[in-house]
Amino acid sequence: MFQYAAGLALARQHTTELKLDASWYVQAPTCKPHERYALSVFDVAEQFAKPDEIACARGLRPTWAKRWSASIARSLLPKPPTSNKRNPGNWHTPPTFAYYPEFFSQPDNTYLHGMFQSERFFAPIADLVRSRFSVRKPIPPAIAKIAELMQQSPSAFVHLRRGDYVDDPLYTREIGVLDSSYYLSAVQALRDQHPEVTLYIFSDDIESAARDFSPFGPHEFVREPTGTTARDVLWLMSRSDHAIIANSTLSWWGAWLNASPRKLVIAPDPWFAGKTHDTTEVVPANWLRIPAKFRS
Repeated sequence: MFQYAAGLALARQHTTELKLDASWYVQAPTCKPHERYALSVFDVAEQFAKPDEIACARGLRPTWAKRWSASIARSLLPKPPTSNKRNPGNWHTPPTFAYYPEFFSQPDNTYLHGMFQSERFFAPIADLVRSRFSVRKPIPPAIAKIAELMQQSPSAFVHLRRGDYVDDPLYTREIGVLDSSYYLSAVQALRDQHPEVTLYIFSDDIESAARDFSPFGPHEFVREPTGTTARDVLWLMSRSDHAIIANSTLSWWGAWLNASPRKLVIAPDPWFAGKTHDTTEVVPANWLRIPAKFRS
């Protein structure tokens, strides 16, 4: 979703088309279910690039060994005249995990390869992005019923991310499972401003969350009906008035898709347990960041 939104913003600036390359999802069949291509559930105008268009935009990137050999050769030979250069396309990888204004200087026919995990990449077209990420097919009645309950009184969703954050040692080390102290502090901060709010608690392991987390005040653990999809959960989250998110793109988008200027969104600081990325741009400036610790 971040990649699509950033690409759409750049395409709009150039008044050109955004085309998608979903080949990675075919070439990586062992990726986790939530890592597979799923933009088709949204009202996204999907245009998939053809192999020759991908090759043109990528510049036919060679293997690492060939790139290394070529760089050595280029250092020993004179540079060819500019007029003889063939346009190799523009493979663009972000120089940082944070937003950088040079992104919008990328030319047409650019292949974007990266996370682009900041609202600032697509803030100029925020309304369009929200429109594109509206759901394409009707919401199941059981999910709509939960939404109706949530909207009967002031509400906030709370997201406790478990799953592979717990089961995969790499995810545990680099992303991290948020300690309950973050959530308790976040609930206090939320209730300080909105004491009447009812919490609706979401998790990919709701029974574990119910054992670990006991917030004060009105709350409900959302036990999703059989067949509930990530799209349904995202849609439900976006129906809440406020949000306490995990270090998860699912709840990030659940909070962001709510366009209300009166919403209070609380996010963890730092975002990752690992120190490999600059995450100063991950959380929008108008969201409240609460100091967070990670479970060992």
